[in-house]
Amino acid sequence: MMGQTKPGLMTSLAWHGWNLLRLRGDWKSMPDATSFMGVALGLVFLGGMAEQFARGRSLMIALGVTVGWLAILLWASAKEGRINRRLASALGILSLVIQGGLVLASWLPAVEWPIAIWAGIAIMHLLSQASQDGAGAWR
Repeated sequence: MMGQTKPGLMTSLAWHGWNLLRLRGDWKSMPDATSFMGVALGLVFLGGMAEQFARGRSLMIALGVTVGWLAILLWASAKEGRINRRLASALGILSLVIQGGLVLASWLPAVEWPIAIWAGIAIMHLLSQASQDGAGAWR
């Protein structure tokens, strides 16, 4: 038992994000907890601000884009006025991985479009999967 340790939060988030990006993840594997969703979306806020600052945006534009993206995530994960916390968490974790890729793309401009295209595919795959599973995502 000495060599076995449970992965930490960041390791788990990275693993889930990687699986969601590879179209292998499942939104139903996320915890159905408001606190987990809050942590995931809080990290999305920080990641969004970091990505916007890496691109040289002003504070107001960074806030607008980041808050706008969070609103879209919450809207896309809502059904009949109730937020599906598992789906919102999965969208948040996927967003974190995408934001990390876009921060890297600010130093490697040639990879920005492939990252953006694949990110769109991954998000639509996740929303399609959730819609088929009855989460009511993306009307």
